[in-house]
Amino acid sequence: MAGAACAALAVLAGCARNNPPAVAEAPPQPPAVVCVPAQPGDPMIGTWYSTSRPKGVAGDYRSLKVFSADGHMSYTSQLRFGRRVRPALDETGCWQVVDGILTMQTTASHGEDVDTADPIYTNRYRVEKKNRNQLILRSLGDGRTLVERRMPTGYQLPD
Repeated sequence: MAGAACAALAVLAGCARNNPPAVAEAPPQPPAVVCVPAQPGDPMIGTWYSTSRPKGVAGDYRSLKVFSADGHMSYTSQLRFGRRVRPALDETGCWQVVDGILTMQTTASHGEDVDTADPIYTNRYRVEKKNRNQLILRSLGDGRTLVERRMPTGYQLPD
């Protein structure tokens, strides 16, 4: 009887070894972000610079946005405390204006792909004014107003 039990266990063990290991399912990926080209002549296309002093920050916050005609964007910012300058963000992605709302969708931060489903990588602003030289945006997140001025192509944040 003990021999039969051992044989049965050997058969079961053999079956267990023949089963392939369970494969862990990959988490679902967010859909790929596709940049939508801007309308020809859209005054948003270009390089925009702003400086502000956010509440609770002892320095100046500078940002540079570049909106390309093909719908791609880049966004860099820095904090300046007296003579010290600290880089803050360096992001790329897509931009689009629909019904007066600018959406900036980051797809890479500091050269690394991001989880585009994470809301921290989507910024929305109401476009309050836009012309060839000035852009006024109001953040839908915190209500802050940004006054942007057009800069020449290739402009970089000052050091």
